[in-house]
Parts: sequence; C-alpha cells; structure tokens
Amino acid sequence: PPGAEGIVTTDLAAQVALAADLAGLEGSGSPQPTGIASTANVGAFTGATLAYAALLDAQADVAGNNIRPIRGGYVTTPAVSALCMQRQRFSSTDTPLWTGNIWDGQMCGFPAMSSSQLTAATMIFGAWEELVMASWGTLEVEVNPYANFQAGIVGVRAMYLMDVGVRRAQAFSRATSIT
Repeated sequence: PPGAEGIVTTDLAAQVALAADLAGLEGSGSPQPTGIASTANVGAFTGATLAYAALLDAQADVAGNNIRPIRGGYVTTPAVSALCMQRQRFSSTDTPLWTGNIWDGQMCGFPAMSSSQLTAATMIFGAWEELVMASWGTLEVEVNPYANFQAGIVGVRAMYLMDVGVRRAQAFSRATSIT
C-alpha cells in the first residue's frame, strides 16, 4: 500500500496542476499569470446556439491570422461538451458536433477536451503550442512539524514557480455565453 507521504505529495501535485491549468486558461493577470481569457486580441466566435458553422468560424479566425495549428484543438466545460454531443452537425443526421466521450473527443477534425477549469458556457479553439507555460524548478513540498505543536498539527506547504504567456493572441479564438 502507498505510504502517507506519497499520497499527500500526489494530492498536492494534482492541486498544483489544476492551478497551473486555471492560470493558462482563465488567469486574470493579478495576482495570477495572464491566461488566454484575459489576453488582449484573442479572437472570438459566437456561442449563441452553438452550431457547426461557429466551430468552423473559430478555425477560420485562427487561420485568417496565418496560423496553422501544430497542436490545435478545442477545450470547453463538461456541460458544453455534453451539449455538443447532443447537437447534430447537420440537420436530419445523427452525427453530433462532438464525438468520443465527454472528457476527450473530436470536433471538426481537431481534438476536443473538457475541463472544469473554464468559466461556465465557454469554449476556446487554438494553436496550443502558442501557450507557453514556463516553470522554474519542480514542485517543492515543505513540512513544518512545529506549526501547532501542542495540537499535534503539522504544516505542509507546496510551492510551484511558474508563469504563463500567450505568444500570439491571434492563435486563439474564444466563445462565451454558449447555449
């Protein structure tokens, strides 16, 4: 069986990874790094009654800026991915916008994934190689056995130094208020 230290370290690493994903996607710039959603000049496509044409508009938005994604794809929330799995690509067919499972799928020839790290009812299409996530060092876990000595409480702190940068804002297109 795994030891307590391994379980705690794994849990801390998972929480830090979620925070890094949040920073890359939705980071406000203060005090977090500036993520895609807060970067000026990111393209936009319509989320109202999301349909196949809007998904293609997202790709055209990026392509119109002379960007050809090497690792392109869509990311959205689980609720929107479920919506896309139910919505037909073309009328009178049974082909949905999103094929695959709710976590990992395909849309319009690109990989698609869902994440709870995005704001509700949003989607981003982009050339993900244009999102730089830089880290300095590794996850550091520090233990303070004297945090509350009388109560027998040990303090544990995880530190991860990183930053996010969008190399070219035009490599991304974002939809909000998806219905």
